[in-house]
Amino acid sequence: MKIIQCILFILLSVTGLQAQTRTIKGTILDGEFNNEPLPGATISVPASGGKAMNGTTSDLEGNFTLKVDAGTAYLEVRFIGYQTQKVALKPNVNQYKVVLKSASKEMDELVVTGYQKIDRRKLTAAVTTLNISDEKIGAVKSIDQALAGQISGLSSVSTSGAPGAPTKIRIRGTASINGTQEPLWVLDGIPLEGTDIPDMEDLKDIDNIYQTSIAGINPSDIESITVLKDAAATAIYGARAANGVIVITTKKGKAGKPQINFSTKLTYSPNINMDRLNLLNSDEKVDLELDLLRSDYTFRENKGDVARILNSMGLTNAYKQGGWDALTPEAQTAINQLRQINTDWNDILFRDVFNQEYNFSISGGNEKANYYTSVGYYDEQGNVTGVDNNRFNVTLKTNYQVNKRLKLGASVFANQRQQKSYMTDYNGFVNPVYYSRLANPYMRPFDENGNYIYDVNVQGGKEDSELDFNIFEERANTSNERTDRSVMAIFDGELKLNDYFKLTSQFGLQVDASTLDKYAGENSFAMRKDHERAQYSYSDGKRSFLPEGGMHKVTETHNNQWTWKAMAEYQQRFKNKHDVQLMAGTEIRHSEYSSTFSAAYGYDNRTLTSQPVIFPNEDVAKYFPLHQESFTENAFVSWFATGSYTYKARYTLGGSIRFDGSDVFGVSKKYRYLPLYSVSGLWRVKEENFLKDVDAINDLGIRASYGLQGNIDKTTSPYLIGSYLQGTILPGYSEDMIESETAPNPSLRWEKTQNANVGMDLAILNNAIRLGVDYYYRYSSDLIGMKMLPLETGFSSTTINWASMENKGVEVSLATRNIRTKDFTWYTNINLGFNENKVLKETVAENATYPGREGYPVGAIFAYKTAGLDEDGYPLFLTKDGKKVTATEFLKLNQHGASTLSAQEQRDLFTYMGTTDPKVSGGFINTFEYKNWQLGVNFFFNLGMKVRVTPSYSPTNFDRGMNTNHDILNRWTPENQNTIYPKLMTSSERPAEYIQYSEYQLYNYLDIWVRDCNYMRLQSVRLGYKLPGEWLKKFGISSASVSLEGRNLAVIASDYTNYLDPETMGNLYAQPIQRSVIFGLNINF
Repeated sequence: MKIIQCILFILLSVTGLQAQTRTIKGTILDGEFNNEPLPGATISVPASGGKAMNGTTSDLEGNFTLKVDAGTAYLEVRFIGYQTQKVALKPNVNQYKVVLKSASKEMDELVVTGYQKIDRRKLTAAVTTLNISDEKIGAVKSIDQALAGQISGLSSVSTSGAPGAPTKIRIRGTASINGTQEPLWVLDGIPLEGTDIPDMEDLKDIDNIYQTSIAGINPSDIESITVLKDAAATAIYGARAANGVIVITTKKGKAGKPQINFSTKLTYSPNINMDRLNLLNSDEKVDLELDLLRSDYTFRENKGDVARILNSMGLTNAYKQGGWDALTPEAQTAINQLRQINTDWNDILFRDVFNQEYNFSISGGNEKANYYTSVGYYDEQGNVTGVDNNRFNVTLKTNYQVNKRLKLGASVFANQRQQKSYMTDYNGFVNPVYYSRLANPYMRPFDENGNYIYDVNVQGGKEDSELDFNIFEERANTSNERTDRSVMAIFDGELKLNDYFKLTSQFGLQVDASTLDKYAGENSFAMRKDHERAQYSYSDGKRSFLPEGGMHKVTETHNNQWTWKAMAEYQQRFKNKHDVQLMAGTEIRHSEYSSTFSAAYGYDNRTLTSQPVIFPNEDVAKYFPLHQESFTENAFVSWFATGSYTYKARYTLGGSIRFDGSDVFGVSKKYRYLPLYSVSGLWRVKEENFLKDVDAINDLGIRASYGLQGNIDKTTSPYLIGSYLQGTILPGYSEDMIESETAPNPSLRWEKTQNANVGMDLAILNNAIRLGVDYYYRYSSDLIGMKMLPLETGFSSTTINWASMENKGVEVSLATRNIRTKDFTWYTNINLGFNENKVLKETVAENATYPGREGYPVGAIFAYKTAGLDEDGYPLFLTKDGKKVTATEFLKLNQHGASTLSAQEQRDLFTYMGTTDPKVSGGFINTFEYKNWQLGVNFFFNLGMKVRVTPSYSPTNFDRGMNTNHDILNRWTPENQNTIYPKLMTSSERPAEYIQYSEYQLYNYLDIWVRDCNYMRLQSVRLGYKLPGEWLKKFGISSASVSLEGRNLAVIASDYTNYLDPETMGNLYAQPIQRSVIFGLNINF
């Protein structure tokens, strides 16, 4: 009987348990996409007591079914990029409809600063967050390109269209003269090393391939980018944040079933159009050569195929005296045959390209753990034949909720980048972009049998020397390859002691390695030219001291850094009025940079052997270094604290302080540590009683901040720095040499920037219009600048902290929801940034004849004002009192062509023309959505810049053997006097001025070569379509979309004649910025 009673008790218990559950059904809808079903959303019962409860995900139609305990009060619904929503469960109601809204469009979203997550309603700083998606940024190659036109106050200029080329980014102007001018990049809380890029002048050094650490980050792995602008936002980053901070937050797994994503982008880029270069065709070039042969212009008069034909037939003098009619029929025929050849160098040197990108990721998890894993491959070919770039990425991320108090996380970002380009030399003829401007249209690179035809007009190693050159042969006999490998590992932990207090710690390790490998074969033009440069007069005759064979140069660099930081954070609300948030911590950072350069001559790439180099003396040995090494090690330690207090959700007062110490400035103790700080405030006017009931205004806040930022100039040192050289000197002994490079400076210290900011944020009409306005003023002092030294010190100058500059400007961002109906929406985003930069204090070398920038922008351009040409075709100069004078009178030239004015007087002759940095930058973005279709149109613009272009020709050293643009045909002649381009000059007519134009490069500084650079680029037009869910069910696909995008389709700009693009105007070597059409496919399983 007892057994039967036990069985009945158990059955009744089970029945009772079943009666205590209920089944909830519902549908999840996408509130940002016309309330379409949202598959893959996670629906779960909130964790209780550290134990995760059950959950499920919505199906293809957005439907879900979940069995829960009868006493469950609510469910949580989550989806990546959307606001988490709590759904209260009502008695006897088991069917629900849930509409999720995008987290990025909610006013109470959290802002990730890299150190903290701050409720935007309490944010006192100038911060902009960009949520990354294909719809927003399109098919960008690298993450720095994604920012163009997206964020007010941030200017972005493409330095070159070459694969892997970096983008020049400035946030609120330039805050340093010689130090780092790039913003600090932060990846998931860890600052990155190796993000500096060369300035515009350095980019003309075509003997380098540039890569930065951010080039290895896969844009598909990024969830959001936050740009920190003012001191309230950046002071916590210490002495590297004066140029702004860009915080990258990568994707992570979410609770729910595994989410599998595959995406691909297939890109077609058509060949470039060289018509904008305005080059001479064969008829025009032949006529020019004939014309010059009969003139008194004799520079390189034997160059060009016309001169060679006449010289070979002995008819040069006959032509000079009698003209065309004095030539034999054979000579006329040979010259006219040149006119029949019009080689399309555009078609030969450049190409249509097809690029491809593939990304695969899998993510998921539960309430205890989540994971995110991705792999990506990107292959890019440049429009320049033989220039390629590829990137391979692997990302691994995982987070664990060990218990209700402890969380642990680990991330690994690994990538490899390989770049192939051309082997360049010091005058760059192997650069196809440069050579395409110079190659004669009547020249062919191959004969009818495919053999090389040599261009003997290319200048050899010495003046007027002829060395056989064929660009395709040179490409076949040389190589230039770079490989970059980078691994970034991040480990973080969080210990929550109670509801108000937590401890966090993060450790980041970055290991970068790169190899730059250059090779030139024995018969290459580069090697033969080096032999000419290495000619030396020995007792038995003149010969090259370099051994026979090829050349192999290898540069290896290693950049390693680790960062550890620990923080304690306290956050609590009292009496529903007072919100307090405090954080304090410490950070230690250590970095090492090393490089090794080696060069081998007499190199045989089959046997991998080389021959020793015996130099005739130590002077020439410096020009052919065989081995160089460098090593730099730095350590940094910091203490920091932040705090904020909010009263009644209306008034917030915030502040931060940080002490940075570094061995970079470790000689004088008082300069070892730099205190940085900020104070800031926010008044949420909307929360005041007089606005609470004004429905038209959804939000109104006024912000203000002031603080001190810092910057480091790594090119300087407080110590005496020297280079150690060693070489084998004739007759065969080794000699050691040390060259001093910098004078010691024990007072060297940090650069400092004071930053004041006032801003306003407004949202009206149910958030249909959102406006942000900021005014800022930045004063930078203790900037590293040059100071002249007495000659008896052994140094002509040194760098000290004494320069200063200021930046001030206004930023405006406007986001509008213009139309929103059931099936159609139209959004517009406009952002503007106005910046005015001025150098307040800077020294100039006493013997410098070019002006300093004091009182002008850091990117100031100066030129000589001209007033047309005189009756002889020479430039006239405009003096400060309005007189038109010749160069002789303007510069007070002596009979030797040198100016008799003092250096200061020569500097005073220049006129300020403008700045190389944009005064106004911004973007104009429109997004249209109709049912499953989306159309995005993005413009960005830079205005107010000036560029000094390279003169089209030299009036004293024009090389008639090479091609040029049409400006040479518009030069002054007795028949063409209405022009701005001067005549071709001879040394006999005005000897002093000839010397000034020829040796002192006077011509380069004329104002006619300074141009306006204003442009607005149609950056992208993207049409996307989200495939209907019913199409995808049978394939097990949650969602899928396709897109077609055009990038760089058009540009409206001021005159950039003779250049391919306004962004690269002035740089003869820059590869063109590609136009492209991209097909995209994105599938979620």
